[in-house]
Amino acid sequence: MPYAIAAKNAHPDRPVVALIGDGAMQMNGVNELITVQRYWRQWADPRFVVLVLSNDDLSYVSWETRGMLGEPPDPQSQSVPDVPYAQWAMLLGLDGLELREREQIGAVWDHALAADRPFVVDAKVDKDIPLVPPHVTVQQALNTARSQLAGDSDALAIIANGVKETVGAKARSVLGLSPKD
Repeated sequence: MPYAIAAKNAHPDRPVVALIGDGAMQMNGVNELITVQRYWRQWADPRFVVLVLSNDDLSYVSWETRGMLGEPPDPQSQSVPDVPYAQWAMLLGLDGLELREREQIGAVWDHALAADRPFVVDAKVDKDIPLVPPHVTVQQALNTARSQLAGDSDALAIIANGVKETVGAKARSVLGLSPKD
């Protein structure tokens, strides 16, 4: 959020889109929306869209724990409370919508980018889809598998989503299809 605000202040005539996880949103994003509320009327272009990837988990750290340590994440330290970010934005006089279904994506983005004030998209996403970096080492793959065998409570969903994503990506690549095909 601080970078998005800095970008908007540097170029108040351009739209800004910030992508932020719910953990980071809770760390400082909800407070930074107060800053946005204070200054947005001074911007030549009021479009400032915050996409909150909300999965009630500190996903980056959860996947790092699996991939680097081979251990399941501790739900006591990794889960974050569900906060209605779009409603928080509206309480501040901004705008927002919750995004729950894929079919809503186009309409919600159209609404967000046409808004006459800063807008929060609270996107409910799945914490069990693996965050796959561009280069996965054999050790990271083995550690992730080890975490699943060590009793990760999300193991079945993670395995199913991992296979779906991996096989789907490979099939699209071989067939020359785009990611949305």
